[in-house]
Formats: sequence, C-alpha cells, structure tokens
Amino acid sequence: MKLSAFFLLFLFCFTSYSRIIQVGQNKQYTLPSQGLSAAQDGDTVEIDAGIYTGDVCTWNKNNLLVRGVGGYAHLAAGGKNAGGKAIWVVTGNNNVIEYIEFSDCTVPDSNGAGIRFEGTNLTIRHCNFHDNEDGILTSANDSSDIVIESSEFARNGYGDGYSHNLYIGHVRSLTFRFNYSHHAKIGHNLKSRASTNYILYNRIMDEETGNSSMLIDLPNGGKSYIIGNLLMQGPLAENRKLISYGADDLTNPDSVLYVVNNTMVNKRTAGATFVYIQKGTKEARIINNIFTGPGEVLLGSADTVTNIHFEDVEQAYFADEANYDYRIFFRSPAFDAGTALGSVAGFSLVPEYEYIHPMSYTLRLIYDYIDIGAYEAPPLGVEDDLSLLSLSVYPNPCTDEASISFNLEMEQNINLNILDLLGDVCYSLNTGVLNEGMNKININYDVFVKMQTGTYFLTLSSTYFTLTEILKVVK
Repeated sequence: MKLSAFFLLFLFCFTSYSRIIQVGQNKQYTLPSQGLSAAQDGDTVEIDAGIYTGDVCTWNKNNLLVRGVGGYAHLAAGGKNAGGKAIWVVTGNNNVIEYIEFSDCTVPDSNGAGIRFEGTNLTIRHCNFHDNEDGILTSANDSSDIVIESSEFARNGYGDGYSHNLYIGHVRSLTFRFNYSHHAKIGHNLKSRASTNYILYNRIMDEETGNSSMLIDLPNGGKSYIIGNLLMQGPLAENRKLISYGADDLTNPDSVLYVVNNTMVNKRTAGATFVYIQKGTKEARIINNIFTGPGEVLLGSADTVTNIHFEDVEQAYFADEANYDYRIFFRSPAFDAGTALGSVAGFSLVPEYEYIHPMSYTLRLIYDYIDIGAYEAPPLGVEDDLSLLSLSVYPNPCTDEASISFNLEMEQNINLNILDLLGDVCYSLNTGVLNEGMNKININYDVFVKMQTGTYFLTLSSTYFTLTEILKVVK
C-alpha cells in the first residue's frame, strides 16, 4: 500500500512537470509568447509551423524543450523586439530550442537579436536566424555552456561592424558544429569570447556577394579547436583575415589553438591572411589544412605540419569549386598526404565527421592515410582503371539521391548498373557518349524509392574498363 502511494505520488510529480504545451491555429495557445508564458519548468512547448508576425517575448523558465512542429515556426518580428533586445530574451537555464526561425528584429541600439541569452546553458538545433541586427547575442556567464548544431545564420548585422551573425560573450564553452553561417553584414560570421571553443564541421562563407569582416573571430583567445570546416572569404570581404585569434588580447585562460583539417578558400584580391595569431599565444598548431587563393597563410607563430597552399584554385582539383563543393579526388595533391593525429588534453584532433550541405554531416572514413583538408577522398577499388582516377559516389551511404563523379581520359560510352547482393539488376543506364574530363551522373529519388536498406554493387563499364564500387543505401 505504501509502495503504491509512493508510485502515485511519483507519477503525479513527473506528469506535473512534463506537460506538452501546444501552440498554433486551433490550439490552446495561438501565439508562441502565450505558450511560453504558460509553461512551467521542464515542459515541452510545441509550436506549429507557420509565420508568427510581431510576436516577441521574454521568458525565464528552466529545462524547457521548445520546438517547431511540422517545419519551422517562423517568428517574423517585423522590427519589433522584447525589452529593447531581441525576439526572444531567454533568462532561464538549461533550455533546448529546435526548428524555430528568427527574422527581422531591430532595436534602438542597432543590435536586435533573434535570441538574447542571459541564462545558463543553452542548446540550439535546426534553427534559422536571418536578417536580424544580431543572430544570437549572449551575456557573460563563466558557468554557461552554449551548443549550436545544424543551424543557419544569414544576413545578420546592422552593417556597422559591431553586430554579427552570432556573438557569443564570455561563457565557459561554445560548441558550434554542422552549421551554415554566411553573408554576415560587415560583421563576423562567428564571433566568440568563450573560454573554450569547439568549432567543428561547419560551412562558414561569404560566397560571391557577402561582405563580412571575418569568418571566425576569437578576440580573447582561449582553448580553441577549429576542425573540419569549410571556410570561404569572398571578393567583397571587408577584412583580410579569415580566422583571427586573440586580436583584442589573450585574456581567456589557456590560450591554445588547433586548426586541423580545414579547407579554406580566399577570393579577396585586396590582400588576405588565412590565420592570424596574437603574439603570446601559449601553443598554436596548424595541421592538414588546404589553403586556396592569394594571401599569406599565417601571421603570427604556430607549429605548421602538412598544409598545402594553392595560389590557383584549379590546382586543388575540388569537385565543384564554383558551387562550393570542396571534396577532393585522387588526383589532388591533398590525397593521402596528411599527418596522423592524436589527442590533446583528452580531445581527439582526428576529424570524426564531414560537413554535408545543408547543415548536416556524415562520418569521415579514413583509409590508409588521412587526406589534407575537410574531406576524405573515397578509396580506390582493386579493379579501378586509370581512366577513372577520380571516381566517387557521394554521399555514400545514401538515402534518396547520389552523385557519381568520374574522370575520363577520352570520349566513351558508359553503362551504369546497380545490382543487389544476389546479382539482380536494380537500375540500369546507358549514358551515351560522354566527353573527356570530369563527368557526373545523378541518381535521384525515383531510383532509391524502389531499393531497401542494404549493400549494393555499382558498376561502370565501357569498351575499355569495368569498375565496381560498393554502394550502401540507408532508409
């Protein structure tokens, strides 16, 4: 009897602190601000996809999961703000925000943010911040850890150089991975004063029309890992530096910097510095990076190992540089040219993932030797012909589409087949005569919808060769 009473009391306490608050048309609450006001610590707030114009608020609840349902819940501020600060001013602790879109916030001080965070510990996943005066702006809190994953930051900034796509204040740590930050308005695509920074597997770019100041600015140093990123400085960039470390002063503890297996492209012709490191940095290591375009690789002091600098982007043999596809193939000098890596202070410097656009990732499969740069070239099969020096299937494993790229030494008629493990043909294509050079065959949803999760054989053949590759399908 006592046990049953205890169980009922536990069940009551659990349910009372784990409610689901629903927001949307024909729901109990029609505006996100109403649902957040009604929420209690530990609740889940589900906001239906749609546009919520001018709905801004401050909320102070803890341990909430706030998420859009059925797509992005778009908070289109239309110039409004909460407290003269942001669309959402979040003062609570240990909150998670997912699938929310923040746009068009302005304030009199010209730094209106999508989120102004003034609490402790925040996780953001699958969110979109665009056309605000700041994407995210956080207060100082040396007990706070910020995690941002698989989110997009675009066209944020007032245009004065003091507002940015996101600006992380003096917090304990920032983990920033699998994100796409681009086209910051004169400010930085990523600025962080965190004591520890994990900047991993992101696409951070100006592209052709962006005019940001810097791609990554860590003005106070700190323990910082920049690994596996795609960084591109455009021709209109305001500042010459792609990465800046310690420019304001090395006031954070333990100023060490590791720049490992990134691919960096510079298109700014008015001078560029790929990595700037403040004098007095305790340790800096720059390892296994591709630097492409004009400019000096390093301004400052660092240990540099197996990096490659291509003044001409064509020398890198990227898959499709014009469209920011920086994957490499076997003919690239970066292939199998990297240095094997270990760990530092318990954190592995070996890149674990590769960025997949948009805002996703896949495991990085390292074969005999690690490649230089943010991507690993696929392995050569035992039957590979020299006429296919740069064959790749991407992504692999794949779900509903794949791109098969290969290089031909002469015009040839190619037959493509996908077979299951029993040898039955699942898909067949005759391409006709293809030109010498790089070629690409795209396999789309209509093919993969008929296939189950499993392992298949993909064959390419012509009069001169037959090539077989393993293709993995995951549903």
